[in-house]
Amino acid sequence: MRIAAVILTFLAATGGLFFAAKSWREATSVTVRPDDQTSLPTPSKNGPHPNAVLVGGGEYDFGIMEQGQESEHIFIIRNDGKAPLQLAANYKGANTCECTVGKLSRDVIPPGETVEVTVAWGIKKTAIGFAHSARIRTNDPEHVTIPLLIKGVIGRRAVIKPSENWSVGQIGTNATVDVDLTLHSEIAEQFKLLKIENPTGKLVFKSRPMNGEELDALAAASSASPDDKEKISKVTTRLKAGNNRPLPKSGYKITATVDATKLADGPFRETLTFHTDLAEDHTISFHLTGSRSGLLEFMKAKGADWNSDRLLLRLGTFSAAKGKSVRIPMLVKDVSGDGKIRVRGTRPKFMSVELERDLDFPAKNNRRYWMTLTIPKGEPPVALINRQKGEVEIEFDGEKKRLMRFFVGFVSR
Repeated sequence: MRIAAVILTFLAATGGLFFAAKSWREATSVTVRPDDQTSLPTPSKNGPHPNAVLVGGGEYDFGIMEQGQESEHIFIIRNDGKAPLQLAANYKGANTCECTVGKLSRDVIPPGETVEVTVAWGIKKTAIGFAHSARIRTNDPEHVTIPLLIKGVIGRRAVIKPSENWSVGQIGTNATVDVDLTLHSEIAEQFKLLKIENPTGKLVFKSRPMNGEELDALAAASSASPDDKEKISKVTTRLKAGNNRPLPKSGYKITATVDATKLADGPFRETLTFHTDLAEDHTISFHLTGSRSGLLEFMKAKGADWNSDRLLLRLGTFSAAKGKSVRIPMLVKDVSGDGKIRVRGTRPKFMSVELERDLDFPAKNNRRYWMTLTIPKGEPPVALINRQKGEVEIEFDGEKKRLMRFFVGFVSR
């Protein structure tokens, strides 16, 4: 009997240690299987229970963040209950997007102690604002799920207005056009415009910092005129209050001047590259396009179509084996004296151009020529469309020496 009693006592003690160890393990760690809801912390039916308290609140405003930026905030949860508080994060359905991640410094908190929950946010998609949450699961019956909210607006490092691409349309051969634009930042209280570059050297430009009133007027540009200060004030107040695009914090006014006498006839594309201290080697570019009126105009002719804005003579589609030849009246404007005209070159080289002056044309300052443009038969098929175009250069050596050009488009098969 004594031996049996000893064995029973030993088994009872061993079992007690086993269940105590099991209980200790359950109280100091939480193993969550992401797709298994039964593995999440669950409140005890009988108690005692923990009491999860958010210290400092469960919402954080990041303010203005930049596209692509990553940041994080630490929330604090305290256990004011009488039992260990079990926590789980990143389970299935816990976060409202892939960019929000809740990290726990530990997943079991004894009564009276705290835990840090780190919520990280990375801006991957283009948007104006964001509001997301990471949910923490607990074994507190009063707070089974704790939502941790983060929000903010997305600002741009550098913005060009009215646009990074602007067209002045067609300008006269001697015209001068001023283009006004602004460069501002939605995240920097101030920045320096270090340098402006124009690779061709054909644009003249100047810049100066914008003041507070000009920045407010820029923010309200779509709703108020620059001189209506009262309306600008109302609009900016409304914009600041809502979940809108951040207002300009700092910026520069820039004026670029296009002098047509520096440009070749036809379409042009000029670039201004702005170098700033907003980041190391930071640049942003502005592209200005348009077309300079040429001294050449073509009249209507069968088999050819003239686009004066693009200085483009379209010949359509034809057989490469048969080739094509067109005879078109060509007007040369603003010429004087007894100068002669000649063809300087063609591209492709197999394209030939012959010019014959119409001596009966009555205009004093204009001349008319008959131009014969020929694509010889048997040349390889070619498609001169979009950016790939043919080109003809013509030189007039009168009192004013002039170099003129026009483009040719066609498809030979």
